[in-house]
Formats: sequence, structure tokens, C-alpha cells
Amino acid sequence: MKPSTLLPLILLSVITPACKESAKRQATPAATRVAAAREDAPLLPISKGDSWRYAVHLEIPADATKPGTPAVEKDFVRTRTFLGKISPGKSLPATDCFEVTTAGFPAEREFVEIHNDKILLRGSVTLQSEDSQPMWYDPAVPFLSAGVKAGDELREFQVGGQPRTRKIQIVGREDVTVPAGQFPSIRMLMGGMDGTVELRRTIWFSPGTGIIREEKTRYHVDKLILRETQELTETSVKKR
Repeated sequence: MKPSTLLPLILLSVITPACKESAKRQATPAATRVAAAREDAPLLPISKGDSWRYAVHLEIPADATKPGTPAVEKDFVRTRTFLGKISPGKSLPATDCFEVTTAGFPAEREFVEIHNDKILLRGSVTLQSEDSQPMWYDPAVPFLSAGVKAGDELREFQVGGQPRTRKIQIVGREDVTVPAGQFPSIRMLMGGMDGTVELRRTIWFSPGTGIIREEKTRYHVDKLILRETQELTETSVKKR
């Protein structure tokens, strides 16, 4: 073979692997997200009657509600049960519904849309009386999607047409240990304002199981007025 023919072949053998490696590096972020989405789905494969039980710890500092009020610190149990699809009220569509019960507090219902690869928020209602009206989101608000990664953000949205706002950000992925066991989880930060009160919620959601841990704090003019932590102790949903 002539030297003039050999040189292009040598250059081709060097350049081609480099190009392939470069293309591989460029495709990695998208490929990683697709793989994560496949691994996450279905996000919440549940059936009517499935339940989650949480150990809850509540702290309210002294003077939080008004000067002279004592500090409060207590532990209790919270249960979340999936009721299937229920209409929240007149002229509203049947929607996936969870009922949340805590001894000494009115029951609450959380309305969501559960899809294979995403969960959307639809609203909630506190069952204080038969006439209690739900806070309803129309359109539905994105809560979580399969394949999310650290830094992903959802648009800020208004809660119930009132001066309340919320925004959700994905912090990252980590393994979290709670009384029910260890779970691979997506760590989410939900922040917002209820008038002059700031809400900060950190939620650990394990694909295939649901919320396994949550930390909630409220501040008024930078003063802590409430801190609540809940951890999953048992669930009827089988762990992946």
C-alpha cells in the first residue's frame, strides 16, 4: 500500500473513536434522564384502600401565636389512605383522592391526578362540616414527573385564588432511611407565602412508594412559628 493511501486510513482510525466518544458524552445527559424516567415509572402504582402511616413530631415555639403562649412539643400518628376517584364537589370531576386523618384534627382530603409518569395537584379540603368547600386548582398543577433531576423547577402557582403562592424545586436524589426502611428518593423543596407567613416544605418522594419523609416549617417575619416532621412507619404499598 502506498504511503499516500496509508496516511488517511491512519487518521481515520484515530479520529473515528474520538468522534464516537464525543457523541457519547454529548448524549449522556439526555440518556441519563430517559433512563431515570424509565426507572421512576410508574411513580405511584396504588390501589383503592392502600395506606401510609407516619410518625409526626410537632414543635411550636413559645410566643409563636401571641405573647405569653407556652411552647408546644408533641408526637402523634398520621394516616393517609387512598380512596380511589372521588368528586370533590358539585360540577367538579372525579379525581384521585387521599384522606388524611390525625387524632384531634379534622380529616383532610387531597386531590391529585396520578399518571404513570407524573403526578398533578388538583386541590384539597378540610372536612370541618358537610358544607366544606374544596380549594381547587384549574388547571392542575405539576407536582412531580418521572426522570426529574437536581435543579429542575416548576413554575410558581397561586393557591386557591388567594394571596398564597407555591413553587417546587428538585434538590436531588438520595437514599433515605425512615422507620419503614431505606428508600431511594427524590428530594423536593416546596416554598411559598400564605399572606405574610412563609412556608418551607422539604419532601422526600420514593418512586413506587410515595412520600416517605417530610419536614415543614412556617415563619412570620423571619420568626419560626412552627416546625413539623413526619416519617413513614408502615405502608401497604410494596417496596420496590
